[in-house]
Parts: sequence; C-alpha cells; structure tokens
Amino acid sequence: MNTILKAVFSALTSGLIAFLSALLTALQGQNTGFDTITDGQWVTAALAFIVAATGTGAVTYKVRNHPAHV
Repeated sequence: MNTILKAVFSALTSGLIAFLSALLTALQGQNTGFDTITDGQWVTAALAFIVAATGTGAVTYKVRNHPAHV
C-alpha cells in the first residue's frame, strides 16, 4: 500500500507542477490575466497535467522500495 500512496502523491505533485508551469508560461507578458489565456493554452495546461501525472505515477509505482543494506 505504501508504494501506491507514494505513486499517487508523486503523480499529483508532478501534475500540479506541470499544470502551473504551463499556466505561468501563458501568463507571461504585460497586462495579462486568466481572461487572456486562450482555449488552446488551457488545453495545453490540462494535457501537461495528464501526461506528467500518468507518467510519473506509473514510473513511481514500478520502482519498488528496497530494504536498506545493513
């Protein structure tokens, strides 16, 4: 169960970072705000979240915790 929780946390964290990064890129420049973001930029941000979350979650889940060597 620990590996599943680690994968979920990792997926959500990386997805959120990717989403916010895409929004920050869209908001750069003078006189910008959320109302200036185009539909395509919202789609790009959503896809960034999905790709980052699924990719990171899957990779994190496949990497098993190894016991410490004593």
